[in-house]
Amino acid sequence: MILRDLPDLAPRPLTATNAGFRQWFAEHWGRENAIVMGWSREVEFPPHTQTLSIKRAWGGEGEDYLLTDRRLRVDAGHCLILNQGGHYGARIQSREPVLSFGVFFRPGMAAEMAHAARQSLPQALAADGELGSLALGFAEHLRPAGGALGAELASLRDAVLAGRGESLGDADDEAWLEERLQSLLWRMLEAEPGWRSRSGQLAGLSRGQHAELLARLDRATDYMLSCQAEALSLDDIAAVARLSKYHFVRCFRALQGCTPMAWLARQRTEQALRLLQDATLSLDEVAARSGLGSRQTLFRQLKRRGGASGQALRARLSARS
Repeated sequence: MILRDLPDLAPRPLTATNAGFRQWFAEHWGRENAIVMGWSREVEFPPHTQTLSIKRAWGGEGEDYLLTDRRLRVDAGHCLILNQGGHYGARIQSREPVLSFGVFFRPGMAAEMAHAARQSLPQALAADGELGSLALGFAEHLRPAGGALGAELASLRDAVLAGRGESLGDADDEAWLEERLQSLLWRMLEAEPGWRSRSGQLAGLSRGQHAELLARLDRATDYMLSCQAEALSLDDIAAVARLSKYHFVRCFRALQGCTPMAWLARQRTEQALRLLQDATLSLDEVAARSGLGSRQTLFRQLKRRGGASGQALRARLSARS
């Protein structure tokens, strides 16, 4: 299933026009591989239990995923994996169009591939097709959409935009989608051990303590990324991690190589650089929406990032005013 427009579903009213689509959607959803993408400025889908999926968004202010206990914002720089059986909603509220991109894997596909990855080819031949089962779960935190995984997502987006999988239900298109999603899922499985075992300089912890600390630090980085346009204090962020400010700063620096507020400033600057590509936004709007607050702070952070002289950077940015 490939949808190039966001589906017309409840809570929007049922009409004669969308009734047939909704019936077809209900018959297929959650049973097969699917890609759902589309442009929107404002849309909301209520919480629903879903299959394993990976999310990314391009343009505008990104897309919020509403989990039971938190809100996570996906954008061009960060993707999000949500596990089989996850119950969540989604929302876009943006002044500029956002390209929402979600890949949903058929039930059992991840367990099949994870099981196969543990077998040598002779073992696979001896198994005679027995796949077994595997309890599999990905860390449900925002992660940078770079490297091989990010490239795979962007390539799949471009292929769908170019018209691959045009005919819904066609056997060739379903086979193409299965192959592409296998490739994407391999990237996800390859990346997961590294994501879960990041250590920095965090020595002296048991395996369980290490996993718990990473989960708490990830919740704090999720909070910063999802609320970066808001005024955030170190007290607020440390509270999300459920750590004292002392332990939070020390552990965060060991993991990321910089303090939390320096990391947040860098993320806000990256967002400002993305927003600056939109010629309709003023510098004041870019500063406010990136969380940098003022044109002066925007100027200062971009100068640090770009290394340009003050005069050259001021001339470049003044054309945007």
